Parts: sequence; structure tokens; C-alpha cells
Amino acid sequence: MKKITTLLLCFLLATSVMAQLKKSRLGSNSNQHITLGIGASYPVFDCKGAIGGAANASYTYYFMPRLGLRGELGYAYLRYEPLVSSSGTEIDGLHAGDISAQVVFNYFIDKGSRHENNSGSFIPERAYLFGGVGCFLYDAHPTGRTVGIHASFPIGTGVAWSVGSNWAIGLDATWRFTLTDDMDAITPEQFMPDCYATLCLSVTYKIPKQRIGSRETRIRTQRNKACDPRKGCDYTFF
Repeated sequence: MKKITTLLLCFLLATSVMAQLKKSRLGSNSNQHITLGIGASYPVFDCKGAIGGAANASYTYYFMPRLGLRGELGYAYLRYEPLVSSSGTEIDGLHAGDISAQVVFNYFIDKGSRHENNSGSFIPERAYLFGGVGCFLYDAHPTGRTVGIHASFPIGTGVAWSVGSNWAIGLDATWRFTLTDDMDAITPEQFMPDCYATLCLSVTYKIPKQRIGSRETRIRTQRNKACDPRKGCDYTFF
């Protein structure tokens, strides 16, 4: 657990340092993001874990440039040292599906990726933190049950790089706390909740908000005419 926490802190620090290397400028205004990710998972159980697979899909709506709400569906195959179930079958992993609602905070936004300037950059488009609450289903054969269900509390961090005006690629590191200690069928004297971490490479589609000739475009144009650009009176989503 300490190793996973240390890796997450190092990941967060690295993205923060990179983010400060470039000054923010005005960007595009997409506030709805659809994301698909695939990667790896690692369980922190009472037995030794191993790297397994993971995938997720999410929809994020940003109420303001730095703050949004995300709904996520996640899947992980959690591998560990082989155990013998109540039926005598050897088991070395379990399937877990998670659904959660999360608050997303963009602590850095590089708004330099404008529609007329879509060149690549090593500087991330955004770096963010997230946390929320949800529930997950898991294959509970080691405990003698068919399916287990418990609350989950995902927290994590991520970073994304712009690819054109409507696409981005990124990395999401998530740590999921749970309220159960029986996912691995081992019951120690001291209650230690079973947790698991995932690291996913993601692809995001940023749904265009602005349309040529739309009422919103006309309103924004009229408002900007009355603004002094030097005062930064207008802001947009990234």
C-alpha cells in the first residue's frame, strides 16, 4: 500500500512540475467529455497480489473550467496468489465491476491548445484530481458466495494531452477503497479493508459546444465586443 501511495504522489508531483513550465492562454470551450480507458490493476489484499487488467468508461460535465462531475463505469481483473475456494477449486483472481460518481478538479489547465493551433506539446493540456463514492460488484467464489456488493471510494489523479481540438489522450491513476475484507477469503485478526489500484491509458472526446450561427455564438460575440481583451473578461472551457 505504501508503494502504491508513493507512486501516486510522485505521479502527481511530476505533472505539477510539468504544468508550471508553460503560461496558460485562451483555449476552446468544450465542457462535456467522453472517455474510454484501458490499463492495469493491482489488488492490495491480505495475500500477495499480481498485475491484472482494467478498463473504464466515463462521462464528465464541467460546470466551470476547473470543476466538474464525472460518472464512471470501471472493470478490473484482480489477480493474487492462488487460493482454494469452499468448493475445492483453486482460484487466482476475481472480476470486479465498479460504478461511481466523482468530483473532478483541474488544478492545472493549459489553454494554449486553440482551434487554430493544434500542434503537439509535451506540456499536458490539464492535470486533475478526483474523488467520489460508488459501489462495486465482485466475483465472491472464494467466500462461498456467487456475487458480493459493497461501497467503494475512488480517489486519484490524472493528466491529459491534447490531440487536435476535440481529442485528448491521458493517464488516470485511481485508488479504490472498499468496506470489505473478504474479497480474498482471508480473515486476519485485524480488519484491513481490501483495496485495489488501477492505471489506465485513456482517450477522450471533447464534445464541441460552440456551433457556427448558434444563439450561444452570437451572445458570446456580442459580449466580447463590449470587453477589453487585456482584462481577460472572457473565459472558456478547455
